[in-house]
Amino acid sequence: MTAQRRLGIVTLVIMLGLAAWSWRILRQGASDDSSVRQTPTARAPASNLPKALAVHTQARAPVPPDPTNRFADDARAVALGERLFFDESFSSSGTVSCATCHDPEHAFTDGKRIAQGEGTGSRNTPTILGAARRRWFTWDGRADTIWSQAAEPIEQPTEHAFDRTRFAVAIRDDPGVRRLWEAACGALPAALDAVPKGLAARPALADGGEGDAMAQSWAQLSAEQRAAIDLVFSASMKALGAFQRTLDMPLSAFDRWADAVGRGTVSMDDETAGGIITPAARRGWLLFSGKANCIQCHGGREFTDGEFHNLGLPGPDGRLGGDPGRRGAIARLKTDPFSSAGEFSDDPDGAEARLVRSLKDDPETWGQFRTPSLRGVALTAPYMHDGRFATLAEVIAFYDTLEGAIALDHHREAVLQPLELSAGERSDLKAFLLSLNPDTVPDGRLDTVD
Repeated sequence: MTAQRRLGIVTLVIMLGLAAWSWRILRQGASDDSSVRQTPTARAPASNLPKALAVHTQARAPVPPDPTNRFADDARAVALGERLFFDESFSSSGTVSCATCHDPEHAFTDGKRIAQGEGTGSRNTPTILGAARRRWFTWDGRADTIWSQAAEPIEQPTEHAFDRTRFAVAIRDDPGVRRLWEAACGALPAALDAVPKGLAARPALADGGEGDAMAQSWAQLSAEQRAAIDLVFSASMKALGAFQRTLDMPLSAFDRWADAVGRGTVSMDDETAGGIITPAARRGWLLFSGKANCIQCHGGREFTDGEFHNLGLPGPDGRLGGDPGRRGAIARLKTDPFSSAGEFSDDPDGAEARLVRSLKDDPETWGQFRTPSLRGVALTAPYMHDGRFATLAEVIAFYDTLEGAIALDHHREAVLQPLELSAGERSDLKAFLLSLNPDTVPDGRLDTVD
């Protein structure tokens, strides 16, 4: 064999070896790629799920920031707010606190048809769990931040029946509360020192009524004293807001089921719902998001559109109620010094403030009330702005039949139509609503020491 031929054979062997090696590498790569492709993704594509359910398979967004409150996420302000929330001394009788109506034992409601503080109110107490996720506050939306909502009850005769002057002086004179306040907000203003203890003084109430003597006393204070009182009061409300931001509504069995469907570990078509929620609750969800179309107003991650609607609910006399709802709130909101656009806001030119300034006081809003979130709804009876329905069964019956609802021209919500549900379908809807109960309910108590 010639040298040239031997060289050719060696070369061929080397080339065949390289080819075989390359083939093994390619096969290994293909195998690796195949294993990646065949491994289920962390979540099923949302496009494969109905839109109403897909939103619940995504991670829940954190509580949004509040640029109108510079203390919103300050732990020291949270500690102050917790103390103020449960302290009954900030009321005229010394027996009413924020927790009187927003009782942790009742999911931060009071279980009563109508709120009862120093007097009897006119509306049902909504829960404050998850309130930091809202765009509007109170049933009529007359407050637009969680901290501004806290200001009105302090001075309302039927709630705390107190006033900002005695509130500020009480902080000044209580060593424990003062220590918490100054740790969170800085030194108390010097002008507060000369304000006499026991003086009841505040500006005139937005809705008039009693309290002229307090308004006269307010006018007699010096400008420096009024400014000092307002500073202490507004900062205290922001501390209350900071505390309430920690009271989020926890997730529920329904959320765990939706998450499992999104991950592909449970099929949406599995009638047993993987044992995470009951079969009835799953059927109820399909009704809720389908035939009953509840998601028209109670859609989205928090089960609310956050807006205002008129259900045509009659008043006690059987006629359209006299409560103007949203119609009576917009003008007050636009002039409220505690609103996001007001003088005590920390972001008076921000997006929230611009929205407030753009609101129109439209007669069409007469009788409209805020759509509440349905998270934890089974824990917050009675229902509606006036607490007229004692049970979820009564609420479902109303939406099913619209019995008693008044259709009054354009003021009635056009989207509402009788559903004609069977008894089983009503029961399934209730089971779904029960599946929205949180796994745990916070009590709001912090391990703080004066």
